[in-house]
Amino acid sequence: MKKFFNGAIIFTVLVVLVMAGAVFEARNYPPGGRLYPWLVCSATFVLALWLLVNEVRRTRAGCSPSARTGMSMDIEASDELAKVKYGGFAIAIIWILGLWLSIWLLSWQIGISVFFILYLIFRAHARWFMIPGLVALMMLLLFYFDKFLEVFWPRGILVRLLDLPFY
Repeated sequence: MKKFFNGAIIFTVLVVLVMAGAVFEARNYPPGGRLYPWLVCSATFVLALWLLVNEVRRTRAGCSPSARTGMSMDIEASDELAKVKYGGFAIAIIWILGLWLSIWLLSWQIGISVFFILYLIFRAHARWFMIPGLVALMMLLLFYFDKFLEVFWPRGILVRLLDLPFY
């Protein structure tokens, strides 16, 4: 029974439960505010449930996650240095904290836009001609949520202090 509960199955079960809880929680939202959580969480719920079924099926067949991917993420199975293994995690946490800071200071739309541009340039190493199109697509999506779904976007600290006219 111990072999059945690996990290992939436990994580996928948690994702399924969180998405089901989010869909349930959004049931009392106003119709415009309910659409986005229902679409995103329902799609994620279905995909995570599909992944869970596949993980359980593969585990019962005796195929370990490391055998499927050709590499091991287990600390004991790897002889890499700890700083190499945890370096990617630290970088991801720094980017997430930067995102939160930009939203807190600049507001949701501006903070997400600045973060997205910086991430495309410095982390994703996107080609320069792709960045304007991707940012325009993201801004169009934010505009759609703002104007048609009437989603409330909180104002950032600097936006409130400067009392910008477009907010």
